[in-house]
Amino acid sequence: MSEATPRRRRVRPRSIAILVGGFALFTWLSGGPPAAEPQLPAASAAPTPRSSAEAVEALATLDAIIRAAGLAPVANGADVRPPLPPAYLDLPRFVVRGVSPADAAGMPLVALAFADTTAATTAAPEIAAYLVAPTSLVLVPPGTRFTVRRIGSLIVLFQRTPSGDPDPAAADLLEATLGAFGEAVPLPR
Repeated sequence: MSEATPRRRRVRPRSIAILVGGFALFTWLSGGPPAAEPQLPAASAAPTPRSSAEAVEALATLDAIIRAAGLAPVANGADVRPPLPPAYLDLPRFVVRGVSPADAAGMPLVALAFADTTAATTAAPEIAAYLVAPTSLVLVPPGTRFTVRRIGSLIVLFQRTPSGDPDPAAADLLEATLGAFGEAVPLPR
């Protein structure tokens, strides 16, 4: 009995060229290679404060406003990102929620911390104008109202949609209480 030796196939350069050309054609027709994944910061990461004193001051201010409205302050929870001009996106941002019996999630107050009072005073009108600009209003629910106050080197923002408030009375009270703190930043109409 004789053993059959396996027959070796010879790979021809023409076959390889057709195979490579087919892959190239497929890649070209499908739009090319996949795009690189963007390297962005985590969605809930707020810029870090410049100092611990800055964080303590901002959180204490928000806490005082919420307590004055008779609500319970909660400093943790989902991050809140109001529409801001691109130049101010890297500012340290602090969020404290005012919780009421009818609204367990709470109504967020957002503080933007500036290096000093002069910087906050200069930026306040620009931020107010950006909040009500038509390009920014597509980022918030219809009927959203903003309250903007400058308190020292902080700009405090309160965003609410009256038709969607779980506790409208508490939201009205928080909005009125915020009006007693700092200096009003008028919103252009």
